[in-house]
Amino acid sequence: LKLLTQKTLGRGFLKLVTTDGHALTNPIVSLHAAGVQDQEHLTAVVQQARVVQSGASFALWCCGGNQVVAWGNPEYGGDC
Repeated sequence: LKLLTQKTLGRGFLKLVTTDGHALTNPIVSLHAAGVQDQEHLTAVVQQARVVQSGASFALWCCGGNQVVAWGNPEYGGDC
């Protein structure tokens, strides 16, 4: 569902939120297992990706997945 929403809205970083404010962050869990009811409305929240640079490394905060991806020189915080 998240991939379909990303494609439809043309936005890569977003999260889906239920009417009670629960963010659907695990793409492996089914909607039913996540507690989403039939006919329930979901809200797509578009988020801005954040990229920072430190010396010879970079980090990208992937908002939708709540994770950080780093690359570059390991001596400067990168993960080669």
